Amino acid sequence: MSRLPTRVVKLGGSLLDRASLVGELRRWLRREPEARTLIVVGGGPMIDVVAHRQKAHGLGDAAAHWLCIRVMQTNAHLLAAAWGEAVLVDDVETWSADATSPTVLDPWSWMRSVDPQCVDGPLPESWDVSSDSIAARIATWLCADELVLLKSTLPADPSQPGDYVDPYFARASGSLARIRFVDLTDAGFREMRSR
Repeated sequence: MSRLPTRVVKLGGSLLDRASLVGELRRWLRREPEARTLIVVGGGPMIDVVAHRQKAHGLGDAAAHWLCIRVMQTNAHLLAAAWGEAVLVDDVETWSADATSPTVLDPWSWMRSVDPQCVDGPLPESWDVSSDSIAARIATWLCADELVLLKSTLPADPSQPGDYVDPYFARASGSLARIRFVDLTDAGFREMRSR
């Protein structure tokens, strides 16, 4: 029996405000080839609140980084609660090898316990790293067949995504064989591949 391909999906946090989000996710997944799908949810507008409070209270970048991970954690729980058939996990080691239900990752434990063990060390605790790089790091660690970034727009040039992703993304995603960008707000789910 052949194993299912592994797909890591980064869901842009700004999409969480869409009332139609769960339906769009279901429709998009039905169009995709069968795969184990792990979803990493971004921070969205709450990240701007962290940035504002960082300045107001003089917090360092490391503190802001971990507060942003907490925002991602909260958003993962919100998505899983809204999406009945999705499974929420906080440990990818317990993620079933033949899982067919979409799985939402609470990233806190992974970032605390697994990321520091990665070959090139932990991700920098800075604003250069967002949920895009975190999803790329998780996809690399899982030896995923692909990373998909679901957002509300597409990059101008998929080979040079620039401001579409965070500054660390090129390094975090360097060994991934396949990366796709998908506009989840487009009725036909327009997409581009960077590789």
